[in-house]
Amino acid sequence: MLGKRSLSTYLTIRLFSRLAATPCGLKFNVKGEERLKISPAIVVCNHQSNVDMIPVGRVFPANCAVMGKKELLYVPFLNLFNRQNHQSAIQTTAQTILEMKKTNSGLWVFPEGTRSHSLKPDLLPFKKGAFHLAIQAQYPILPIVVEPYSHIYSSKKQHFPGGEIEIRVLEPIPTEGLTLKDVNGLMEHTRSIMLKNLHEMAGVAPPLPPLPAPPKIEASTEEIRPRL
Repeated sequence: MLGKRSLSTYLTIRLFSRLAATPCGLKFNVKGEERLKISPAIVVCNHQSNVDMIPVGRVFPANCAVMGKKELLYVPFLNLFNRQNHQSAIQTTAQTILEMKKTNSGLWVFPEGTRSHSLKPDLLPFKKGAFHLAIQAQYPILPIVVEPYSHIYSSKKQHFPGGEIEIRVLEPIPTEGLTLKDVNGLMEHTRSIMLKNLHEMAGVAPPLPPLPAPPKIEASTEEIRPRL
């Protein structure tokens, strides 16, 4: 049952985070933690590196499974849905929603689909899977944003001095009444909110919007006569 596997996932990730954070010198400043009680929900979070499992474990909600990439299926004890197999995903979506509703379980998704490894506060384009599922299940989207931590950990530089990481659990985004026609809008809305918070945490001003086009000056048909 999804519920039992979700409990195993919750306990494993939470324990791993607690055991790994101290020797790595990591501390977490969690804002909006009370929103983790909103259940069930489709939780979406930015994905930076393999170190994500430490901050993720700090805020991983109870009764929640993980949807990840094919290679993550080999991580022990984690309950994952393989979205790389398109045909399999189609066949199991209805069953997944049925199990989620039956066990009152949510789902944790990294909508970028892969680790960004970016040194800048940015998000890769989102995949649609989580938003399809949220609309079909009529579950709210619960965005979680982990502060960019390239100053604490860099896989390229092999640098890991430790430090504090801010995590924001944002306001849930309702999906009641939405249809599959709204998938793109829901996805882009969620991404824009998460990106805004990512920029705020990194102390980076968001890109300026394009300047409005200057007003068009229509040519006058009246004859211009010189003043005497």
